[in-house]
Amino acid sequence: MTNEIDELTELAYEGSTTPLTTTPVVGTPGVTYADVLQPGAEQLAPDEVRVTILGSGDPFVNKCQASASVLIEVGNEQRDLFFFDLGSGSLANFDGLGLPVTSTTKVFISHLHADHVGDMPTLLWSLAKAGRRDPVEVWGPAGRDDALGTAAYTRHLEAAHAWDFASMGGHPGQSGARTITTEVPYDRPATVYERNGVTISSFPVIHMLDGAVGYRLDYAGRSVVFSGDTRPCHHVVDACDGADLLIHETFPSAEVFARKAGAPLSLAEAIVNGVHTSPAMAGKVFELAGARMSAMWHLAVDHETVGSVMAEMRTRHDGPVVISQDLTVFNITEAAVVARQANIDPYAWPIVGDTVTTGPPMSPFPEPPAWWADALITD
Repeated sequence: MTNEIDELTELAYEGSTTPLTTTPVVGTPGVTYADVLQPGAEQLAPDEVRVTILGSGDPFVNKCQASASVLIEVGNEQRDLFFFDLGSGSLANFDGLGLPVTSTTKVFISHLHADHVGDMPTLLWSLAKAGRRDPVEVWGPAGRDDALGTAAYTRHLEAAHAWDFASMGGHPGQSGARTITTEVPYDRPATVYERNGVTISSFPVIHMLDGAVGYRLDYAGRSVVFSGDTRPCHHVVDACDGADLLIHETFPSAEVFARKAGAPLSLAEAIVNGVHTSPAMAGKVFELAGARMSAMWHLAVDHETVGSVMAEMRTRHDGPVVISQDLTVFNITEAAVVARQANIDPYAWPIVGDTVTTGPPMSPFPEPPAWWADALITD
């Protein structure tokens, strides 16, 4: 145990070149994976799933960790990809992966805390300008009343960005600068998506208010479970039947959180144990769930947190566990689950792929105000 903790504590300094785990491979891969994933270097096999942590951090943003977001790609003919939550900074990591912005059309929101939806305006309007022509489909929980549901959120989001939308008159991306929202139940499990060989189910979790869910994605016999934010919850365990990967939120212990956040211990205990999942309880969930590999996520990663979090989790579970960083990658096949890091180009421009315009006809280019003629500096 001591050697494992020492190794992980040292890895926390290494700038995301190595996954934070001492068990990066479960099973025997049928292919050889590079130690570090390079953008565009590896095509998915038809029956393969790839999971990338776009945002691993907690609500307190920092330069090294974007806020909450997970990307799942599948190897079907359509090369579908899915966002699960979209916290601030996560799309910068997505852009560096070299994936087409025209594929950014499906978002599954676990709940409506700001650190889980902060990049939604960037997705809707900036990536439409960058090349996406299709509207964004959004799935997210209903609320206990309409004002607290995902449909109200996307409606108000579009209203708040009416100026941005109007300014896109004459731009072909205007057809993609809108949402199509489907609310999912927050009080019972449900199948919410079935297309192109992919099935996504939602299930209730325990976080702050009614209106938080987790998700399970199934494709070609492979499955990934994403907890969203939750206290330890039997619905998560139930969703993990036969799962390959469980991504579960984990906060540091109350003592570590209080010290790092400068908060009273009583407040830290209320947050860690009454709203989120402690490392020890994450270990208990992992033990009950029995996924092939588990990942702690939504955790501030540094040399002060990594060792203690792993040590506490190990009091309840001794299976393969990864502490998620930004750009931790999991390749999932029948033969193996492999964890590593991706290396991205921080200066990458968006890549445009194929698109089929399904949005409404764009409005005409807006007429310039008369006063611009006198104010404009010309050659």
